[in-house]
Amino acid sequence: MPRPRKALLEGFEELPEGRVSCTACAQFGKSDLLRGYQATHIETEKHAECVRLLDARRLEEEARQKNLKELYTRREQPNPTYSPSPNIPRPSMFQAASAMPEAPVLQNDTPTAYIPDMSAVIPGCGMDIDEPPDIEAEYARYARIAEQLRAQALHEEEFVIPIEEDDTEPYMPDELRNLLGVGDDDSEETYHVDAHEAQKWRPYPDKITLLLDIIDNLPRLRMSTSQFRIVLWLLKECGVNNVPSYDKFREVQADVGKTCGTANTEEHVSALGNHFFTNNIAHSIALDFANPEVAKNLNFYPEEVEDGRISEVWQAKRWKEFGPEELTPMYARGHKRFFIEELCELDDGRYVVPHSWIIRKGELTADCSDVLASPAGWSISSDKPHAVKAREFKYTYEDIIARIDGPPSWISETVSPPMLHPMRQLAPDCDVYVVMAPVWADDVSGNRSKQYNKHMNMYAANSNLPGRLLQQEYFVRFVSTSPNATSPEQFAAIRDQINASQTNPIKCYNADTHRNCAVIVRCPALPADNPQQAEEASHIGGNGNCPCRKCKVGGPQAVKQTNDGYHAHHMVGVARSASEIVEEIEKQFECAMTGVAERVTERQRATGTKDKVASHFTAILIDKARALKKQNRSGDEISRELHQWLDEQPGDKMNPLLSISGLDPSQDTPVEILHTVLLGIVKYAWHTLHTSWTDESDRTLFTIRLQSTDIDGLSIAPIRAAYMMQYRNNLIGKDFKTLMQTAPFHVHGNLSKATEKHPNRFPLVRAIGELGAALWVHEIDNMDQYLSDLEILTANVLDAFDEMDCKKILVKIKLHMLPHLIEDVRRFGPAIRNSTEVFECFNAIFRLCSVLSNHQAPSRDIARKFSSLDRIKHILSGGYWKEGNIWVQAGEGVRSVLHTKPIIQRHLGWVPTRSVPAGHMVLQAKRHGSVNWSSTACATSCTAFSSLHSAESQWRRGKSVVANSGDVCRCGSWVFIKSGETSHPGRIKEILAPEDSTEKGVILLELFAIGQHRHPDFNAPVLCRPTDGSAQFMLAKADSDIVFIFSAQHDCRTVGCNEFYEIAETQERRETPRKQLRVRHADDDHYVVNIYALHNASNLRRAIDRELTKPIPLYKDRRAHHDASATRLRAQKDAANDVDAVAVPAGPGEVNADTVQQSQAEPGRPGKRRRKAWLFELDADMIHLV
Repeated sequence: MPRPRKALLEGFEELPEGRVSCTACAQFGKSDLLRGYQATHIETEKHAECVRLLDARRLEEEARQKNLKELYTRREQPNPTYSPSPNIPRPSMFQAASAMPEAPVLQNDTPTAYIPDMSAVIPGCGMDIDEPPDIEAEYARYARIAEQLRAQALHEEEFVIPIEEDDTEPYMPDELRNLLGVGDDDSEETYHVDAHEAQKWRPYPDKITLLLDIIDNLPRLRMSTSQFRIVLWLLKECGVNNVPSYDKFREVQADVGKTCGTANTEEHVSALGNHFFTNNIAHSIALDFANPEVAKNLNFYPEEVEDGRISEVWQAKRWKEFGPEELTPMYARGHKRFFIEELCELDDGRYVVPHSWIIRKGELTADCSDVLASPAGWSISSDKPHAVKAREFKYTYEDIIARIDGPPSWISETVSPPMLHPMRQLAPDCDVYVVMAPVWADDVSGNRSKQYNKHMNMYAANSNLPGRLLQQEYFVRFVSTSPNATSPEQFAAIRDQINASQTNPIKCYNADTHRNCAVIVRCPALPADNPQQAEEASHIGGNGNCPCRKCKVGGPQAVKQTNDGYHAHHMVGVARSASEIVEEIEKQFECAMTGVAERVTERQRATGTKDKVASHFTAILIDKARALKKQNRSGDEISRELHQWLDEQPGDKMNPLLSISGLDPSQDTPVEILHTVLLGIVKYAWHTLHTSWTDESDRTLFTIRLQSTDIDGLSIAPIRAAYMMQYRNNLIGKDFKTLMQTAPFHVHGNLSKATEKHPNRFPLVRAIGELGAALWVHEIDNMDQYLSDLEILTANVLDAFDEMDCKKILVKIKLHMLPHLIEDVRRFGPAIRNSTEVFECFNAIFRLCSVLSNHQAPSRDIARKFSSLDRIKHILSGGYWKEGNIWVQAGEGVRSVLHTKPIIQRHLGWVPTRSVPAGHMVLQAKRHGSVNWSSTACATSCTAFSSLHSAESQWRRGKSVVANSGDVCRCGSWVFIKSGETSHPGRIKEILAPEDSTEKGVILLELFAIGQHRHPDFNAPVLCRPTDGSAQFMLAKADSDIVFIFSAQHDCRTVGCNEFYEIAETQERRETPRKQLRVRHADDDHYVVNIYALHNASNLRRAIDRELTKPIPLYKDRRAHHDASATRLRAQKDAANDVDAVAVPAGPGEVNADTVQQSQAEPGRPGKRRRKAWLFELDADMIHLV
C-alpha cells in the first residue's frame, strides 16, 4: 500500500507530475517546484519579498476600497438649503391650462426650484387639440412664466457674469417684458428740458445723460451692468432730476451713435469659415480728420531735413520710398487744388508741372518741370526738376483751360502726362490726402486671471501724427479681435478695407480746414513682437535653420558653426523680398501637388519661408495628390487638376499682406526695441549675471548697491532692489529698463571678476547700457553719424555676448536682429517710434471689455464697445458729424468737459500740452516759515553772495524748479547751467524765492568740472570739483539759467566704497526696528556722468564734447574675435559629444566603469550621467515590478 502524500502547505497549488506552485510567487513569474521543497521555498528571500509585495498590494486595495466607500456613503444630515436658479421647461403649445402647476411661492425674495408635474407636459392630457384655448388661462400661464423668469433674472444678477451690452441679452418677447416689468421702470416719468439746455448738451437730451455716458465709457474704469444700475438707483435716491432708466439710457446711447455716425462695426467671414467683426479702419481715419484735436496735428507730406535732425517718420526714408502718386497728390490753398502732373501757373506767370510735394526747411515745396508756351504749342522742359514753394502757385489746371478755352495743345515731341488727375474724378470737390496707418497684431488673453483666453487683437495708429502723440492711448484705434480667426484671416479683411480706399477714397470732413476731403489709407509698417512679425512675413520663425525674417542668413547647424557661418550671424545678410516669398510659396504648392510632404518641408527648412495660410492649402493638396496617385493618374494630369482646384478656391491662398500695395512684410516689420532689447538682450544679460552669483552674499551685495542708486534724472520709478532680486527670474520691462541704466555702476569687484566658469561680465553690462541710451532717443541730430555709432554699439553687444556664451548668437534670434536696427532707423526714424509699449498698455482696455462681456459673441461685443469708446472721445473732443448736408459739433457744454476737467482727460488717455514756464517754483509749505538772507546757504557759501541782498530780507525755500527743458529739478539734482554761449554741470544745493515776490528766485549750485579724459571702465565723462582756484559755487536765475537735468553716479568702482550704513526699514509709512544697508560713499568729490541714462540722452551728448561720449569698439578685429568664438564653440560641441559617448554603456544591462566612478565621486543631487548609471544597476526583476 503506497504511503499517503503529505498535505500541501497553505499557499501552494497542485501541478501535474508531482510538482506544486507557490501562489504568491506565481504573481511575479515562474514559481513551480518539487513537492518536497515547499518548506525550503517558504524560507527563501525571494518568497518573502513576493509575500511583502502582495501584502502591500492588499493594503493598498483595502485603503482604496475604504476611501471609495466613504465617498459614496449616504449623508445622514439633511442637505443644506439650496436655491438654484429655476429651470424653466419649454411650455408645450398643447398643454392643458388645468394641468399647469401653480407658480412657485417666493419667500424673502429667494427663488425656489420649480419642479413640474410630468403629466402636465404630455399632449392630450385633459385638452383636445380642436378646443378653443381659454384666454384667461393662457394669460395666467404667461403671468406664472413671467414671474419665474423674473425670479431667475434676480438670481442670475448676483451670480452670473454681468451682461455688458443690451444686444447680448437673451431675447424676451414684449408680452413677457411687460408682465415682468422689465424695461423703463420710469416709463411714466416726464423730462423737462428747455430748448436752450438741449442745444447746450446736444446730442444728449441733458447734462445727466452726458455724464452717465462718460462714466459708462471710461476706458480704464469700466463698469458692469450691475454697477451701472446701482449708480442710476443712487442718483434717483438722491433726488437728481431727469435720471433715465437703464433701458432708456441704452436707447439714447444707440441713438447718439447713429446720429454721430460712429457705429462702424462690420462682420466678416474668413476663407476658413471663421466669423469675426472689425471696426473699419477707414472709418477710424475719418474720425481723426473730423476731430479738431487730431486734425490740426496731421502731416501729409514727406520732409527733407538738411541739418540731419530727424524725429518723425515722415522725415526718414520710408515715406520717400513711395512714389509721388502713392503719396498725398495735391496741395490746397483756399478753394484751389494743385495736383501733381497737372499744368499750373505761378505768381510770376511761369507755367510748371509739379511732380511731387515735399517739405523743405519747414515750408511745403514742389519739384517742378518748367513748361514753355509758344504759338507752335506747349512743351515740357527736359531740364532737371527744381523746387518751387507752394505759396507761389496761383492758378490750377482747371483755371488755365477755362482761360484758354480748352486743353493746351502739346508739341508732338513732348511727352506730357494726362492732365486731369484721376483723383479729381474719384473725389470731386474734395481735398485728397494719404494717411499712413501701421497695424499692430498680437495674441492677448481676454482674462485678468492666469487662465489664458487667447484672442488675436489688431490695433492701428495714424502715423501722420507726431510721435509724441502716438505714445498716448487716446490715439490708438481698435481694429478687430477674435478668439477663432487667426491674424492672416483678420489681415485679409483689413487689406480689403485699405485697398478699397484707393479706388473709393474715404469721404470725410477736415476739422482743421473746414473742408470736405477724401482719404486714401496705406500701411507702411507692421509693428509687433518678433514671433508675430515672423508670421506676418511668412517666415518659419526664429528656431528655423534660416531664423531671420528680414535676411537669408543661416543654414544647417554644421554651416552655422563654421567661421564664415558664425561671422555671418553678426551681420545683415541678403535681404528677403515679398516677390521672392510669393515665388517660393508657389514652388511649395508645386511640391505639394506631387503628394510628397517631405519635399515641402525641405523647401521650408532650406529657405525659411513658411506661410500660415498657404500651409492650410498645402496640406489639402498633398492629400488630394496622394488620392489621385492611387487612381494611376499621371503627374501632369494631377498637376493640372490640382491647379484648377486651387484657382477655384475662394479667398486668399497665401498671406494677404503680400498683396497690399507698397508693403513688403519682410522689410516693413521694423525691429521692436521693447521685445528685442528689453525683453531680449537685457533679459539674457541679467540671467547670465545673476546666475553667475552662486554665493548669496554676492546677490545681497548687488541688492544693496542697486538700492543705493541716485535715481534723480533717470525718470524711473523708485527702485525695489530686494523685490527685483527675490523675483529675479520674473522681471518685466520697466525692471529691465532700470537695470539697463544703473547696473554698470554696481557690477564691479567680486560681482564681475572673471572665474573659470564665467568671464568678466562687466563689458556686456556696459555695452548694453550704451546701446540702450542710443536707442531710446526721440530725436537724431545727424543721421549718418548716429547710424555709424549705432553700428559700433550693436557690434559691441554681440561681441560681448560671444565672450560670455559663444553659442548664444546662434540660438537667440533677437541678437541677430540688432544689426537690422541700423537700416530700420534709416527708414523709419528713431527706434522709439516703432516701440509697441503703447499697444501693450492698450491691451488692458481690451481685457476689461472682454471680461465685462457675456462671452457669447466676443468679437462683436468688444468691437461695439470700442466703437462706443471712440464715440465718446469724438464727441467730447468737439468732433464733427453730418446731419443732413451740414457738419455739426456737440453743444458748448459737451465740448467744454474735455478741456476743463483734468480727471476726464486722464481717464480718456488724452494728455494736453503743458505750458509750465521755465523757472516755475514749488515752495515749501508756509508752516515752515521764511528765513533771512544772511542765514541761507546762498549767503554763507561765498562772501561775494552775501551782499547781493539785504541780510534781513525774507526768503522762502523751494522744493523744485522747472528747467528750460521742462524737467523738474530739486535740491541735489545734477543740471547743466547756461553760462554765456556754453553750459556747465553743477548740483543744486538750495532753491530760494523772495517772500515779497518783488525779486526773482535764485538757485545755488555747486559747480563741477568735466574731466579731461573719459572713465577707463565706464567710457563716460567724469565730474570733479574745480581745483584751479575757480569758483566753487554759482548763483543762477531760476527762470532762464537751468538748461536740463541729467544723471550722475558716484564712482564707487574707483574710489572703493566698501562701507555701509543702516537705515530703518519703512512699512506702511511707519519706521520699523528692522534695518536696511546702504552704500556709504568714501567722498563727495568724484562722480561719473551716467551716459547710460535714457532721459535727456540727446541733450547730454549735445552739451559734452563728442570725444568723451562717442562709442569705442570692443574689438578692433571683429573677424578674428568671431573666428576664435566659432573655434571655441566647435570645441565645446566636440567635448559634449565625447561626454555623451562615454556615458553610453558598453552593452545591454552594463554600465561604463568611468561613468559609475564619476557618478560616485559626485555626491549630492544626481546628474544626468549618474541617473543613467543608477537605472542600469536595477536588475530585470525589479524593473518588471516597477
